[in-house]
Amino acid sequence: MHTTQQDGRATVAARGSIDLHSSEELRERLTELVDAGNKVIVVDLTAVDFCDSSGLNVLVRAYKHARAQSATFTVTGAYGRVENVLRTTGLDKFLIGDPAADG
Repeated sequence: MHTTQQDGRATVAARGSIDLHSSEELRERLTELVDAGNKVIVVDLTAVDFCDSSGLNVLVRAYKHARAQSATFTVTGAYGRVENVLRTTGLDKFLIGDPAADG
């Protein structure tokens, strides 16, 4: 997992699987970024090949926490199985960012 921050925007590039064993680290990182006052949080899932229910839970909770702090939270780069699980659960409607808005 790699994080970059600039001008109130934080991007977390996750790698591998987001599952029961790795989701806590992601949860902690996202909570820290929101609590530090970043107003735009982006989770890049390009290098993620699997996300289970614990990973989805982390993303949903981070989204809600960011909204409560007047920040935006989006997911980019989801493809294959990860994109499919987001679409199947309906989470894509509020988690997946508009690629044209990234920048």
